[in-house]
Amino acid sequence: MAHIECVHESDVLMMVTTGRWPDRAPAELREHAASCELCSDLAVIAVAIETEAAVPVPAVPSAGTVWWRAQLRARQEAARVVVRPITAAQALSLAALFGLAGAVFGATAPWFQGALRWFGGALSTVRNNVRLPELPTLPQNLSGIWIGYWVVLAVAVFSLIAGAGIMRWAMKED
Repeated sequence: MAHIECVHESDVLMMVTTGRWPDRAPAELREHAASCELCSDLAVIAVAIETEAAVPVPAVPSAGTVWWRAQLRARQEAARVVVRPITAAQALSLAALFGLAGAVFGATAPWFQGALRWFGGALSTVRNNVRLPELPTLPQNLSGIWIGYWVVLAVAVFSLIAGAGIMRWAMKED
């Protein structure tokens, strides 16, 4: 295989790599590249490589910025981990508060008591046939609880409102 070289190869390559090909290259070199197959191929390939290399590389942040972001993320994750049990405790206390409010409502609403009695009667007929354990019976009139325990009801309502305010304050983001 014959080794083919051209004396103008290095000149064409220098013009392409310095960005002067073909507009600012000497006319004689452009005429030579048009007539020399080796130089014309070199110019086409070198221009393609230079164009590909000219694609902008994304900017990489500095090491200090990367470290600062990692520290910030670690702090945020630690804060999330610490807040989880507090959020669970708040949810449980809110559920208990709703349970208390439901118990007070259930004990003071006559229509609700009637529905419980009906349900208890239905269960007693089933119990007679199936032999379920004895269920506790409700007193006939629990509406006196409403009048006698208005302070408890007021405290429960205040606790609901205060609990909602505390949860809002605890959950807000800075």
